[in-house]
Amino acid sequence: MSLSIHPPSSSSGGDEPGFGTFRDPRTFVRVFVGAFLRDVHSFYPGCRIEPVPAPGAGRLTVASGRSNPGDGLGFEMADEDGDRTTAVWVSLFGTWHRLVPERPLGLGAQDRRLIRAVAAVLELNFQILFRRSRMSILQLRRGMPEDHYVAACLEPSAYAPAASATSRIAEAILTLRTMALSTYENRRVTTGALILGLVGDRGEGEDRRPAPPEALDFGVELTSLKSLHRLCDGRRTLFLVDRDGKLADVVDIRRWAGRDDQALADETPARDVPCARSYSAHARATRGGGDVCLVLSPNQEIKVFADGMQAFVFAHGRWRVLDPESKFAVWQAALSNPRLARILFQAALDLAEERQGGLLVVVDDPSQAIGRLLAPQDVLDFEAEAGGEPEPDPEPGPTALQVVDPWSDAATTGEPVVEALTKGSIRYLAGNRSLLSLDASVVEALASLDGALVTDGDGRLLAFGAILRHDAHSRIQATAEGARTTAAIVASRYGPVLKVSEDGIVSCFLGGERVWDL
Repeated sequence: MSLSIHPPSSSSGGDEPGFGTFRDPRTFVRVFVGAFLRDVHSFYPGCRIEPVPAPGAGRLTVASGRSNPGDGLGFEMADEDGDRTTAVWVSLFGTWHRLVPERPLGLGAQDRRLIRAVAAVLELNFQILFRRSRMSILQLRRGMPEDHYVAACLEPSAYAPAASATSRIAEAILTLRTMALSTYENRRVTTGALILGLVGDRGEGEDRRPAPPEALDFGVELTSLKSLHRLCDGRRTLFLVDRDGKLADVVDIRRWAGRDDQALADETPARDVPCARSYSAHARATRGGGDVCLVLSPNQEIKVFADGMQAFVFAHGRWRVLDPESKFAVWQAALSNPRLARILFQAALDLAEERQGGLLVVVDDPSQAIGRLLAPQDVLDFEAEAGGEPEPDPEPGPTALQVVDPWSDAATTGEPVVEALTKGSIRYLAGNRSLLSLDASVVEALASLDGALVTDGDGRLLAFGAILRHDAHSRIQATAEGARTTAAIVASRYGPVLKVSEDGIVSCFLGGERVWDL
């Protein structure tokens, strides 16, 4: 079927009442193009979308083939430059738009896969509308549209025109959404599912037995079983969903991931991307075979793990594309010490998972930072390094506690009984230490204190719990979101910074600019 975007010729009799709008093929063009742009913007709310004329020959690198517009949407996508593009050009029905991301990091491979997934789901809607697909439109109306876009990104075959069954991933997301609205014994429900991939076959063992004939479909209908909420907690145990969408088993995720580690040791090179320690086994369990892991966390987030890392998260009312691989690569490139980069990145992820704020700063030149960014009295071992007395506390307080005679109004004379304690009293615990030698839990504890954790490029701990200074040369032109964001922007002029918000978002600042959010 060919859709012309030219207006229909007028007739003397006029259009039939109620059908005039739908006789114009341009209505379908506006509906599908508008839905595409709206839904892409929901994943990238800060991006700029602008209509552009069709690009000239050789100007862009075509990233996906174009179908005949008469047979579908005629989706086409092209990159402006490089591996991480500063902008993407997309076309539906021959209408071109330019998508410009908000952050300087640009759009990576995972972002482009998601954009193609949005087009694929709308393409399937188009094919169903003209009865060219065996799938029912009601199957695409189960759950939110964004859920189907995430599922199509991870399981493209479920949204091909020839598909006839609902995506197992979309059905699992809807199930977790429903469980998030429930409580069990006055507690929020936490759960999860491991969905076996359609590619690869590593054999059946004790943990890979086939589902029995009476196995139930894993879907939202199961949420009516209250006892189901106790079977798995999402962190240690998960429901196992087989390739037919059946609830086949309940598995221990650490044991499952351990078996996969051995099976894939010689087959698949491991993706060296950190993940929050609470969910490292979930990420490892998806390294091969197209397996996907979904978790409803205690924070009522829906986490999606695929390809050995956390790919998506539903939090604060919307889906976010995480792409930790690209973001970790940017952070690692900003530091000269790869091991230090991993330690700090891991600590930031763990703090975010526990909903604890933090600020992790790596100064390129400590001599430039001390006195400008860091108060000398906050620097560990500063007196030994500088060869002089540290600056006095600008607001001196009481230095000791006196004992008062209960039978007299006068204070007891003589030496004080107890010296007053300050934050500086415990600096010896971290003095002359390197983050490279500290346990991960200790690094996380130091980073969780109010203030900033500051190191040099070699990992030597300079300060913890430090209140950063804002000198006259570090004034911020734009209005920052809060005190921690302001401190991160100022500190990033002295070296790379990771800021952890209490709402679970990790941000990277370089050169006074926010580069990415995770």
